[in-house]
Amino acid sequence: GIGFAQTGQHEKAVSYLKNTLDLETEDKEILMQVYSMLGDSYNALKKYKESDQSYTRALEIDPRNSYVLNNYAYYLSLRGENLEEAASMSKRSIELDPGNSSSEDTYAWILFRLKKYAEARVWIEKALGNGTDSNATQTEHYGDILFFLGEKEKALEQWQKAKSLGSGSNTLDKKINEKKYLE
Repeated sequence: GIGFAQTGQHEKAVSYLKNTLDLETEDKEILMQVYSMLGDSYNALKKYKESDQSYTRALEIDPRNSYVLNNYAYYLSLRGENLEEAASMSKRSIELDPGNSSSEDTYAWILFRLKKYAEARVWIEKALGNGTDSNATQTEHYGDILFFLGEKEKALEQWQKAKSLGSGSNTLDKKINEKKYLE
């Protein structure tokens, strides 16, 4: 099930992971991993209620799991739901795993969604400073934050850099062409 989830075959992943739960294992680590992967796969399938329920179950088993806290918070932020709760989970994941650039990026993105642009800049710069300045998503997020801080030329530079890194959002080219933020 985890293998299918990691290769983007989420329907198969859900089927296998649910079968694992039917085995009624008492192993908390296995259960936590299964619920975590179910959260990821359900989210990819846009089954958000099931995703949220799975992440909640994983956190009931291990409330200190920084991976689950980070992913759950990030997916909530992408949907624009429960942003204050997402910020709290994200901040907790950073406390549990300091210096994790993915968690710092998530927190920056949530702050961005909350329109706390100055705080978001601090956290995205931390993420980029942790040796991940070649991450297209984080670089694009940095551009988005700079745009709303009024630094439009610097934002454009970051979007162009994100594109040169080989990936980014579906709107990245349009942001560059129109020289403005687009969701």
